[in-house]
Amino acid sequence: MNTRRHFIRIVPLAGIAGLASLAACGDKAPPPAAAPAPAPMPAPAPAAAPVPSTEASAPSTAAAPAAPAPAPAPAPSPAPAAAAATGPMVDPADPGAVALGYVSDAASSKNTKRVAGAACANCALFAGKAGDSAGGCPLFAGKRVAATGWCTAYAKKA
Repeated sequence: MNTRRHFIRIVPLAGIAGLASLAACGDKAPPPAAAPAPAPMPAPAPAAAPVPSTEASAPSTAAAPAAPAPAPAPAPSPAPAAAAATGPMVDPADPGAVALGYVSDAASSKNTKRVAGAACANCALFAGKAGDSAGGCPLFAGKRVAATGWCTAYAKKA
């Protein structure tokens, strides 16, 4: 009867010290080690100083080494509102639009949550400018909503 339970019964303090040794008897594989963190990039080497010429009478024709050109700055990414303002209009039959109860004309909404005067043009999520007939909305990524539209996510501009 060589089982773990038998071992625990016969070895004193097996409940404390013996359990650690019993864990090594299991057939489970140890968890994989975490991948080491990547090493930081080394600093660029300084430019070498020009070596003075040993001939004093002859002028030096060698040009000094040019300093390395600075790295160009990354191009700024377009604003999300600008990207959304150029996309197609949201189709009210689109599944995402239906889920939010979107209508392109707020006056035609039959939703009881809509209050008078609520429209995309005065919603905090509307990314168009004042007077625009349509603009971007983060709820409909890459698409435009009508300024006269409305959905259940409407939040009045402050």
